[in-house]
Amino acid sequence: MKTPIKSHHGRIRALPGFASLLTVTSVGVALLIILISMYENTVESQAVQKNNLLKNDYQQREEAFLRALTNIIPNKAMMCMQDNSQPWEVREQLRWNQIIDEALILSNSNTAVDPAVASALGISAMRSGSGADSQLGRNTVIKPLGYVSYSGSLYQNALTSGTNVTATSDFPPPLECSDWEQLRDAFYPIVSYHKKYGSSATGWVMDSVTDFPQYNRVPAPKLHFNYQDGDTIIAKHNWWAFELSFAEQDAATTKLVTRTKKYLISLYEIPSQLPISTSNYTTFGTHANGSEWTNISLRGGIFAEKVKTEGSFSTDSISSRQGVQLSLETTVDGTVTGGNAGSNPFATDARELTQSQGNVFPISSASDGGRVSFVPINRGLKFYDRYYGSGDSPESTNAVSPTSWDYYSIGAKQCQMRLDVTDVVSADDQTPTQIRFSYWADTPDDGLDGTMVSETFSKGDNWPAAADAGGLAFPFHVENSATGRPCIAIYMERLAAYLATKNAAQFDINKSISVNVDYVNNPSIAKPPFPSFGGDLAVMLMNAKDLTTYTDGFSIVTNMRLIIADDVNVTPTTAPAGVIVPDGELYYPPVSFFSPEQRYGDSTIPLKIEVAGQLGSLAKGNAAPTRIADFKSGVGDEIIPENIQANLMSITHPAALPPINMMNWMVVVREIHPKFAPATAP
Repeated sequence: MKTPIKSHHGRIRALPGFASLLTVTSVGVALLIILISMYENTVESQAVQKNNLLKNDYQQREEAFLRALTNIIPNKAMMCMQDNSQPWEVREQLRWNQIIDEALILSNSNTAVDPAVASALGISAMRSGSGADSQLGRNTVIKPLGYVSYSGSLYQNALTSGTNVTATSDFPPPLECSDWEQLRDAFYPIVSYHKKYGSSATGWVMDSVTDFPQYNRVPAPKLHFNYQDGDTIIAKHNWWAFELSFAEQDAATTKLVTRTKKYLISLYEIPSQLPISTSNYTTFGTHANGSEWTNISLRGGIFAEKVKTEGSFSTDSISSRQGVQLSLETTVDGTVTGGNAGSNPFATDARELTQSQGNVFPISSASDGGRVSFVPINRGLKFYDRYYGSGDSPESTNAVSPTSWDYYSIGAKQCQMRLDVTDVVSADDQTPTQIRFSYWADTPDDGLDGTMVSETFSKGDNWPAAADAGGLAFPFHVENSATGRPCIAIYMERLAAYLATKNAAQFDINKSISVNVDYVNNPSIAKPPFPSFGGDLAVMLMNAKDLTTYTDGFSIVTNMRLIIADDVNVTPTTAPAGVIVPDGELYYPPVSFFSPEQRYGDSTIPLKIEVAGQLGSLAKGNAAPTRIADFKSGVGDEIIPENIQANLMSITHPAALPPINMMNWMVVVREIHPKFAPATAP
C-alpha cells in the first residue's frame, strides 16, 4: 500500500506504509467484550431490580392478606357458634377455605393490579409485562402443615389444627378435644368449651391443667399492644398453622426464588384481668364534678375502647382500640407522657425510640401490633338477661361449634344457679308473689355427678315471710329499699346453709347465680328497663360479709338494679396455691357482680364506699364518656367523691378469676420457624 504525498518540487509521489489487521481486530474485540460486559451487567442489574420489586410486591400482598385474616377470623368464629350455622349452605361460608378466599379479595392481594385500577388507568386491554400479574389460587398460596386423622382415615385439611398434637418448643401448648372436634377445627375456626388444656400441655403452661383446663397462664405474645401485665397472660390459646407462598404459583414464569413461610394463627380467649377493663369510651382520673381520683390507687394497666384521662391520673399502661387522649398531668409507666389536654401521646418519637430499644411503649392501640385484632365480647344489656336468645345449655344444637354463642357471651346463662321471678302482684305492681330457684344437687345412688333441681315458692303458700317459721333461715325475701323500691333480697350466708340441706353444697359448682324476671312466659311481668325507675324491682344483696364457703369464688348476674346493702366479702381466707399476695395484704374469695345499675348502701345517709379488685363496664356505643369510678350511693343516686376509696389491681393467677367474667378475644398472625413434622399422607 502506498500513500501519496507532495514533494518540494510540487510533484505528487507515493511513499510505502502499513496497517496491522491484528491491531484493528484486537481493538474491535476488546470494545465488543466491554460492550457485552456492560450489557450483561445491565441485564443482571435489571434482573436484581426486577426480583427486588417482585419480592417487595409479594411481601406487600402477603402483609395485606395476613392483616385481612385478623379481621375476618373473629367474625367467622362467632358465626360458627351461632344457631343455624350448621346447615350446609351456611356452613360452607365459614370454612377456612372461604376465609382465605375472602382475605385474598379483601386485601386485593390475589392479583398484581386490581381490575378496576387497571381499567381506570386505561391499561386493562394492554398486554402485561409482569410475570406476577396472574390470578393467584388459594391452594398455591396456603397449604396445611400436614394431615389430620379421623377414624383411621387421613384428611388434608385447609389448616393444621393446634389440637391433639404433641407439644414442642416450636408451637404453643396444644388443646385437647375429641377426634371429631379436631377434624372440624381443621376446617372451621372453632371456639368451644370442649377444647381444653390436657396432659399434653402439662409443663408447657404455667399452672395445673387439672385445676385450670379452660384458662391458664401462657406466655404473652410479643406485640406492640400491651393488654397484659408482664410476660404471661391468663388465656386459652386456640391456634392453627399453615404454609404461605405468594410467589410459588408464578415461579416458572418469574424465575423468582423465595422461601415458603410458616405462620401461626392465634385466637386467645382472655378473661378480663386488668384493674379496669371497658369496651366503651371511658374517662379516667376525675369524677363527674371535676374532682380528682384522690382515693383511688391503681396497680397495673387499663383497657378501654377509647381512653380519655383528666387530672393527675397514673397507671402502668394504657391499651385501647380507638385512640388515647391524655391530660397534662397523666403519668404512664412512671413517665409523664401527657401534654396539653387532649394531646396526642404519639406526636413525638417516644414510641419509636422505645420500640428501637426492644421495649413496648406503655400506650398502645391494637392497630400498633400489626397483625392483631382485639375484640371485647360485649353483648351490652343482653349479658345480664338469661331469657334472651336460645336456651340455657352450653351445648349448641344447630351450630358448627359445639358451644352456644348465646351461652358463651351472656353471663346470666353461664350461672349455675338461677333465681327467677315467675309471678307478680299485677302489671302495675311488680312486687314478686312467686319465685323459682334452680340449683345443682347430688342425688345419692343415681349415678350422676349432679342433677338440676328447681323449686317454686309462692306467697301465702310455701314462701315464708321473715316472721314465719323458718323465715329467718330462708335465703330469699321481698323487702323494700330505704327509698321504697321493691327488692328481691338475697341473703348469701343463708343461701350456703340452705344448699347444704338440699345435698347441694357443691360450691365448686353452685358458685354463681342469675337473678331475672320471666317476662317471656308471664305477660304481667315487665322486662326490666334501663335506666330503671323508682318503682321498678331491684335486687338487694344482704348477709354477704363471709363468702369463704365459696372457695372458688362467687358471681351474681342480674338485669335489675343491684343494691349492695352491707359489707361484702370482707372475711379473708387462705390464698390458693400459686397465688402470690403482696406483703401486708389479705386474700379474699374472688367475686364478681354484674348489673346494669349498682348502688352502694341502703340507708338514708350516704355511706363510705370501699372497693378492692377490678372494675369493668359493658356499656357500648356511648357518645359521652363513662366515668367508671363514680360509685353511686343508694340514696338519691348521689356521687360523693370523698366517700369513695378503691384499691384496684390486676388478676395474675387463674385461681383468682371469679366464676363469671367479661371475655375478650385477641387474634394474632405471626411467622414461625417450626421443626414440627406432622404425619404425611401415605
